[in-house]
Amino acid sequence: MDSQLATSAAAALEQYVTAEMEQHAIPGLGVTIVRDGRMLHVGGYGLANVEHDVRATPDTIFHSGSTGKMFTAAAVLMLVQDGRIELDHVLRRYIPEGPESWNEITIHQLLSMTSGLGNFNESFAPTSIVGNAVPLNQWQDHSEEQLIALAALSPRLFAPGESYAYSNIGYVLAGFIVARVCGKPYYEFLRERLFQPIGMTTAREASWFDIVPNRAAGYNIRNTCLVNRQWTAPTLLRTGDGGLYFTPRDIAQWFIELDNPSLFSSDSIKGMFEPALMNDGRAAFNGYALGWQNSEVRGHRKIRHGGTWDGFRAEFIRFPSQRLSIAVLANLEQAQVARIAQDIAGLIDPALTAYQPIPETNPATTQGDGDLLRAIAIRQAPREAFTEEAWSNWSRNWLEQAIGESEADLASAPLELVDHIGDGTAYSRRYRLPIGRYHMHWTVGRTADGRVSEMRFHME
Repeated sequence: MDSQLATSAAAALEQYVTAEMEQHAIPGLGVTIVRDGRMLHVGGYGLANVEHDVRATPDTIFHSGSTGKMFTAAAVLMLVQDGRIELDHVLRRYIPEGPESWNEITIHQLLSMTSGLGNFNESFAPTSIVGNAVPLNQWQDHSEEQLIALAALSPRLFAPGESYAYSNIGYVLAGFIVARVCGKPYYEFLRERLFQPIGMTTAREASWFDIVPNRAAGYNIRNTCLVNRQWTAPTLLRTGDGGLYFTPRDIAQWFIELDNPSLFSSDSIKGMFEPALMNDGRAAFNGYALGWQNSEVRGHRKIRHGGTWDGFRAEFIRFPSQRLSIAVLANLEQAQVARIAQDIAGLIDPALTAYQPIPETNPATTQGDGDLLRAIAIRQAPREAFTEEAWSNWSRNWLEQAIGESEADLASAPLELVDHIGDGTAYSRRYRLPIGRYHMHWTVGRTADGRVSEMRFHME
């Protein structure tokens, strides 16, 4: 464990992490803390491998899950800097065998989740083999051609740029684009152009077959028992939507590069983090940029992305005003790493203290907000409950996205009041919904006539 934290902060962190792991039966954790471009702490806790009693260290290899998306986006941005790709180029320019509708999708829309392409659930499940489209499951390997053929079957959820939908398909295709432009798999390009230059010495593509020193085993909890992760087909383990391995020490170098860029232009850094705009000028749902989401904690901007795959969880968060970055890596699929990362941020900087339940000030108001949330969850949100502007925003696929990204049943979630501004009928309230692998936070504001004027769902 390498740490430059003060003795009291290091002790508080150790105590907190140990308690979390014991309470939630997490085998192993990796923690990275960087501030002002300087590594404050990299640590490994618990076990990287339960069966062999191998301790986790700062050099334990974890799977990226969807935090790998930020690196695929970074690869594209490096090619933009090279003059080999433009973000307003259309998808079919690089994958010409795709359907004609891909002529309307730009690379920027692909990376910002505004392309209209869906996720695996609705797009990769044809009922029979059609041409090269082999029905997808996690246990069957697929060639690049077969994955593209499956992606071509994706129903268009909306016209490109009209809304937002989280899309693994988009990032699978982005990885193929990088490969076609540079003539090598996207992860080899990353290794040569990003990982090696900035000192991410062990970051690499995920692999079932390679001998990978210090690789952690991934776990799941099934019927209250710890079990090994399920097997996943080798190709699906390393696609551009989240197919990387790295250590807490590797991620420290990534955060340092983001604080003091040596490889990326100011335009590239801005593009990574600034929320993408849709056709009508609105920011995308959850402030999605290029491989990062935007939210806020106690008035401070928070940029984050999480990942889940193959018995692993990951969470990266950055607070620009505090120049603080934290990563939490876990080898348990149920680990609430987003909440853990936010708690650690509060330990390092009290201004970022995680929201906690506060005394209820108006039970009837909470009941009314809860009724609205349950109506949203069962897709029966009443139009009359919203202002015209709020309804215009949320009725265009955003309500559906809130349901999908919650990863839990919003209808049964208890509401814990954690913050409120204003009294009477006009107010803004923030609730925590302590369910699932993420704790969803919901901010809802109402006008004097009781209608919803703004809403926001935050992941923690």
